[in-house]
Amino acid sequence: MKRILVTAGCVYGRLDDNKLVGNRVRGIWATKFASHLARKDHEVTVLLPDTFDKDKALNLVQLQNLHGGVQVVTHNGFYDYMEKCLNLAPEMDAAVLAAAVVNWIPTDPVKGKMVTKGYQEQDRISIEFELAPRVINWMKTANPNLTLIGCKMLIGANHEDLIDAAYNLLLTARCNIVVANDMAHGLKTKHIVHKDRAVISHKGAFDNLYSDLTDIIEDEYYQTVSVPRHVSIKGEPHWKQQMRESCQRFDAIVDENRDRFMPVGQRVFGALAVRVPDFGWLTSPREKGKMFSSKDAVVVTNLDTAAHQVSVWGIGNKATLNAPLLIRTGEAFEADAVLHLHDEMVAPNVVHAPPGTIRDNNRHIPGPEFNIEHHGFIRCLF
Repeated sequence: MKRILVTAGCVYGRLDDNKLVGNRVRGIWATKFASHLARKDHEVTVLLPDTFDKDKALNLVQLQNLHGGVQVVTHNGFYDYMEKCLNLAPEMDAAVLAAAVVNWIPTDPVKGKMVTKGYQEQDRISIEFELAPRVINWMKTANPNLTLIGCKMLIGANHEDLIDAAYNLLLTARCNIVVANDMAHGLKTKHIVHKDRAVISHKGAFDNLYSDLTDIIEDEYYQTVSVPRHVSIKGEPHWKQQMRESCQRFDAIVDENRDRFMPVGQRVFGALAVRVPDFGWLTSPREKGKMFSSKDAVVVTNLDTAAHQVSVWGIGNKATLNAPLLIRTGEAFEADAVLHLHDEMVAPNVVHAPPGTIRDNNRHIPGPEFNIEHHGFIRCLF
């Protein structure tokens, strides 16, 4: 059972105690997703505006009666929403921030009602607005272990611009994934944008969308265990020669394929594992620049698929998230190296799962070459 926060509906700013500034949104898909999560026996908190239309979107009283694991909390505008999100975040395992937060809010809301006395019809007034803080950017600060799902909606954008905007949000807020859609193209078309820039699209009914999002919330990840470098190694001179040869092999493969590693800003996506006989595997690091080499590589000394642990040589080092899958593939087919690039090749396909998760790294391996849908290929080198 996970503790999950779902925000939905409009997050408004106040002009006065009666007049509100907000987005045109009903919050239907997110509140229904909250119900879906509750049926999966998760403990769900739904944060909604106090103006929420229960009849048009979802009868919350019925939701609470059907699913005792749902708690409904309301907010009375942007700053109350921000406070409640950040207070709830440390208590949660996951958060789905699907509420439509108004970007510009009145700087000085009027107490009571805005006066009309002394004005004539069609008179104009000036109201100062300020850009609201981005609440989602603070959620991982409040809880670094939070599985965070963000949402990005544009109007009239092309597909590439929409995905770019969603990916920028993912990086800035450190989201696990972002759900993106464009109002002009229909609200029932939604795209899940992953950290590896894989895009999974859902059109029409939301059942498959809810299933994919639930899998992401329920995902467990491999953990890194450090092995200090001072640990003695039997047959050390022999091992040093093996390491030199593996580093040379690593650099040769990287140089041959450098233009095929996918650049994203200052980082590149793709991974490599090269066998170090009698010791382990030399893998690309968790994060790397365009000119990475064996000098940046991480030595994996042991892979425990039952405990879901990767043992690496050296304190603070982290291997690529794909390391368990690459090593399992290499061991299964007795390969010298295993390459992962974000191209596709003619080979069997397997479904996408977030890199680093147990369901990705412990998956069935169909052969020495295969594609992960929307992610790229895995290929043994001999």
